[in-house]
Amino acid sequence: MNTIQFELGGGASLALPAHIVAQRLIESLQTAQQPPSAGRSRIGEYLTGQGGVYVGDIHGDDGVLYGLVTAQEEDIGSATWGPSGALDLSQWDGLSNTNALRESPAAKLASNYERDGHCDFYLPARRELMVALANVPHLFGKEGWYWSSTPRGDDYAWAVDFEYGRVLTSHRDYEFRVRPFRRFTH
Repeated sequence: MNTIQFELGGGASLALPAHIVAQRLIESLQTAQQPPSAGRSRIGEYLTGQGGVYVGDIHGDDGVLYGLVTAQEEDIGSATWGPSGALDLSQWDGLSNTNALRESPAAKLASNYERDGHCDFYLPARRELMVALANVPHLFGKEGWYWSSTPRGDDYAWAVDFEYGRVLTSHRDYEFRVRPFRRFTH
C-alpha cells in the first residue's frame, strides 16, 4: 500500500494511504475552487474568504480560465530560489511548479502561507506574475525583485521587478522577495 507521510513537527509524523489523501484532496478542490462570488470580481479588490486580492485571470495551457489571488501583505519575506539543475517546469502553472520544487526555499516560503482557511498558496509562475505586473503593480514593493517558480536553464530562474516593469532571469542563489498566490476556477 502506498502512503504519504506528513511531517507534523517536533519529530512527529503521520502516514496516510495515498488513495485516501488523493480522494480528500479532489473533494476539497471540487468544493473550494468555486468562483468567489456570483458576480464578476474587480481587479485589485480583496476577496473575502479567498485569502487575498484579486489579480486577474489567466488562461492555462490546460484550457481552464483561472482567477488569481495574491496575499494581501506587501510580501512575506525573501529567500533564494534554490538548487541548480535543469528543470522542465511551467511558464504559467505556479501550483504544479511549487509542488515540484520541494528543495526551493522560495517555494517553501510561499507554500507555507495560509489565509482565510486556504493552505493552497504557491510561488507564482512567470506568466502569473506578469498578470500582476499588468494589473496590480501598486500592490507590490518597488525596491527589489520577486521570484517566480519558473526556471531558466541550469542556474537561473525568472524574476519580476515591479518598479520598472522588468521581467528577467537571475541567478538562483540571489535572495529576492516572495509573494504567495493561489487560484480558483471560473
